[in-house]
Amino acid sequence: MSKIYTFRQAAFAVSIAATLASASAAGVSSKEQALIGQPAPATASARVIDLSASSYANVSYGETVVFRGNGGNQFTWTFNGVGGRSWDLAKIAPAGFSDKQFRVFVSRNPLYRS
Repeated sequence: MSKIYTFRQAAFAVSIAATLASASAAGVSSKEQALIGQPAPATASARVIDLSASSYANVSYGETVVFRGNGGNQFTWTFNGVGGRSWDLAKIAPAGFSDKQFRVFVSRNPLYRS
């Protein structure tokens, strides 16, 4: 086995571990993460959704969104799980993010085939 191949395997394992750790920090099980999406870096360019403006949001499959709650707290999420479904924001939001009922509707994106 070449050193490049084992390095790629190690890099892949580290990236998977980091993704799972960030999902655990958000309170999402790995099974739910596979269905909903994954946390995204705070530096990711994304649309900002302010929770005070509505009680729901429409997003597209593959879209990265910054959710802004009360007090200026926020988190970033990429919806790359299952399109055509809706989710309670409390499933993916960090603990204590908001006490408001908020629903996210994830539309299918024709750029991605399932």
